[in-house]
Amino acid sequence: MKKLILASTLAVISASSFAASDHAGFRVGGGLGTDVGKYQLKQGKVEADPSVVIDAGYDFNEIFALNVRGAATGFKDYHNSKGGNKAGTAYELAVEAEAGYTFDLNSGASIKPYAAFGAVRYDSKASKVFFNEEKVVKGRGALGARMVLDNGVYIDGRIQATDSTDKDIKFKGKGSDMLTQGLVTVGYKF
Repeated sequence: MKKLILASTLAVISASSFAASDHAGFRVGGGLGTDVGKYQLKQGKVEADPSVVIDAGYDFNEIFALNVRGAATGFKDYHNSKGGNKAGTAYELAVEAEAGYTFDLNSGASIKPYAAFGAVRYDSKASKVFFNEEKVVKGRGALGARMVLDNGVYIDGRIQATDSTDKDIKFKGKGSDMLTQGLVTVGYKF
């Protein structure tokens, strides 16, 4: 009987210590993003206004996660105007796989530097205006870091680059081929 109690106690202690360092969980948040520079698209120079972002994700463990992000970005067209004319709003839905490593800090918080790769689908109006296509799906890569406080609140900062080439132009990975944005989101991890 004593051995059974000892074994049960050890199992409970080890299970609770394992659960304390478990990084799996759902998270949801929102934030803002801004572009970095002006981009030469087919219609002329276009500049992105600040983006409004809503994101959700699931961390499978301390390394891998899956992210879903929705955003709305306004654009100004500088083709015929020095001050820029409103060119419309692009709505996007992105799905990304994320890999990094979570470092636990002594304060109970954790920080995870990561890289994310995925695909972005734009709404039909933005697809026609910016890419001359009905439905556009483009590639995206991002580098960032997410800090989760001991109360579950997280702050995520990232730089992301999205393919912005037209369908007839081959993507070469140069700065003029990408829409590069910096984003900061704040949310809660369950």
